[in-house]
Amino acid sequence: MNTKPILAEFGTFDYENYGDLLYPILLERMLRQRGETREMSKFSFMHSDSILGAGYTAHPIRELLSGQRQRQHVLFIGGGDVLRTDALRMASHYESICARRTESPVPFSWRRLFRQLRRRPETADRSFWFRYMHYPAVGPFIIDPDKFANIKSMAYCSVGVPFVFEDKVKSRVARAIDKASFIYLRDRQSERKLRDAGVKREIHVAPDLGVILGEFFDAATERTKGRRILETRGVDTRRRVLCAQSNPQPPESASVMLQQLQAYQAATQCEVILLPLGLCHGDDVFLKGLAKASEGAFRYLELDSIFEMISVIAACDAFLGTSLHGNITSFAFGIPHVIGPVAADKCEGFLDVANLPLDLKLKSWSGANAKLDFVTGLGGAYFKDRAVAARRRVNEVFDLLVGAIGGA
Repeated sequence: MNTKPILAEFGTFDYENYGDLLYPILLERMLRQRGETREMSKFSFMHSDSILGAGYTAHPIRELLSGQRQRQHVLFIGGGDVLRTDALRMASHYESICARRTESPVPFSWRRLFRQLRRRPETADRSFWFRYMHYPAVGPFIIDPDKFANIKSMAYCSVGVPFVFEDKVKSRVARAIDKASFIYLRDRQSERKLRDAGVKREIHVAPDLGVILGEFFDAATERTKGRRILETRGVDTRRRVLCAQSNPQPPESASVMLQQLQAYQAATQCEVILLPLGLCHGDDVFLKGLAKASEGAFRYLELDSIFEMISVIAACDAFLGTSLHGNITSFAFGIPHVIGPVAADKCEGFLDVANLPLDLKLKSWSGANAKLDFVTGLGGAYFKDRAVAARRRVNEVFDLLVGAIGGA
């Protein structure tokens, strides 16, 4: 009888976001590559089943943390910018998703009953927090394993820290994170934020796990698959193809983005495709509007799976977008890429740790045309060499991670 703990991963795998849905696939492949054969469970806040064709089911984390699952688990937390304590802000991101789903009944709670009897008003974010995040933790993903009998050990894998912690929570953050068996952060500023909070144990910094895509997905094979997809959508693959993506932009920024893409298309005679990667953020609505504004010059693509997204990005000659993982996918395949203007230091963090120029992130859309010319001039070999080095570093850290949890 196998009594070894179950391997489990906890992350935001319950909504339609390309980058988040990639993590469990890459983590499991990395473990299998190293001979791991144990069962691998996935957990998120909500139950989800093969979103965007990802091919796995994620169970509500409350099933694990409430003790409903009796066997012990080794818990991987990651990836993404999940080391944060603003639970209500995170909960608010799920409001539109919950409105489209039917969930299992909430377990009975005297506290909830008393609220209902008192007719106490409850905001959507507090309601989500109470239903899905109401467990003893300083942050939704900052978990003290000692508080849960069925967590034998845990590791943070390819995670980031989006904000400096408030003084009032620093000591609790440090106590919880210091109990992890392994900490793999995806950028150096996240390490500084944890050290500032008082974390003492060893921290390993390596590029985001997404750079390993080039190891498990052959670039030439994916390019061929992607070109077939593009051709079925009417894209002329005899011409250069620019893949563009963006989260919703205010009207003035959208207008500048449109002008820059039109200018680049006119100068290079390339095809411009618009690919939504963050449907949960409204990429699809924004990019449909941009396609309409282009009067047919740009082709909007909405794909059925993250695997088609991988192939299409691999089939392009350049990438421009606000999606960190859209850029990371391009990088993994040696494709010149430019990060759109987005208020998140995770982008600069990725460029830094991947040995790429920080000015590959735009300050405004007005620089897109010139920057695309710049990265195209650098050439694919420039990005491929750095992608190989990034994969090497991720593999080094992952070997250490497996060593840390291997005896569990």
